[in-house]
Amino acid sequence: MKNKKIKAFELRKLGKSYNEIQKLLKIPKSTLSLWLKNLPISQKIKNENISLAKMKWAANIVAFNKKRALEIHQKSAQLIQQSAQEIHPLKNEDLKILGAALYWAEGYKRAKWHAVFCNSDPDMVKLMMRFFREICKVSEDRFRPQVQIHENVSAETAEDYWSHITHIQRRQFRKAITAKPKSSKNKRPAHRLPYGTFRIGIADVKVLHRINGWIRGLKEKTQV
Repeated sequence: MKNKKIKAFELRKLGKSYNEIQKLLKIPKSTLSLWLKNLPISQKIKNENISLAKMKWAANIVAFNKKRALEIHQKSAQLIQQSAQEIHPLKNEDLKILGAALYWAEGYKRAKWHAVFCNSDPDMVKLMMRFFREICKVSEDRFRPQVQIHENVSAETAEDYWSHITHIQRRQFRKAITAKPKSSKNKRPAHRLPYGTFRIGIADVKVLHRINGWIRGLKEKTQV
């Protein structure tokens, strides 16, 4: 025991904590407190112990936050998956209402002779193409696609991308629009909207009237 006491003194002078000494020498912490309570510790060692304690505290906080973030992410993913399963396959009536509602939100309202829908979300564009083809019965030659891009985006790359998404031949695309918003001041990140915004025009006034009619029906049926 005497040798352990001497060793404990040496370790403590080196700046070891009670927990570290206890693990090394297999001595109860109460015994260490009794042996070492009057042992003077240099200010340098005290400062080092304080710094070490802060580092351990910071590491513990980081580990706790990572664990909590992972738990939150897992719970969120589970809830999203459960909610996704609540949506049944879309029937024609569902697709009609959904497409009309999206056009109500994102369609061009001032057009008088043709329908225009514009968005940068490829999944939304795919859904609207289903709406136009399956519900509105738009013939392929009536589609007038166009991409709106910024200067850091290649028109050819953007058109290839949206042609793949919509299954519309590139020869039907109108000339791309290059926009440079004053607010960007040439500092727009290259990764933002890498394929620009897709604008789909439909050269058929009857389609526009039908969509506007469905939107009016939605307005009337949702009045409280």
